[in-house]
Amino acid sequence: MSDLKDDETSGTEERPPISQAGIIYGDIIYWGTLVGAFVVLLGSFVSFTTTNNYIDPSYMLSALLDGKDVHEIWQGATGVGAAPNGHWYLSVIGTGNGLTMLGIVIGVFSVTPAIFASAYCLFKGGDKLFAGVAAVAGVITILAMLPS
Repeated sequence: MSDLKDDETSGTEERPPISQAGIIYGDIIYWGTLVGAFVVLLGSFVSFTTTNNYIDPSYMLSALLDGKDVHEIWQGATGVGAAPNGHWYLSVIGTGNGLTMLGIVIGVFSVTPAIFASAYCLFKGGDKLFAGVAAVAGVITILAMLPS
């Protein structure tokens, strides 16, 4: 007979429990990414099935495949002229491009509330150092998203 326990022979091992802060962080990221992906799909559908666009999708795809950089693409776009800055998509939210960009923003921004929610959980659990580090990371992400 072997000295191995049943857990060792069956291939399963006991894993440490996942913290509540980790579960909350993961759930917020999961749902934020899912909602963002849905909005991106909706925006892509609007872009390719209607003429309600900020920048023509066929021109944009052709320019990308031709190897043009961001500034060349935006300068060559009809009616646009230059690469927009900041949260440009908010003024054209009803277009396919605006919806697509909004979906990307939702997916990326979901990190921010997730960080603050996990920081709160860590603080309540008595892990003040990691809660503070998470709060600082949350502030940094907000500052990075502000228009310059």
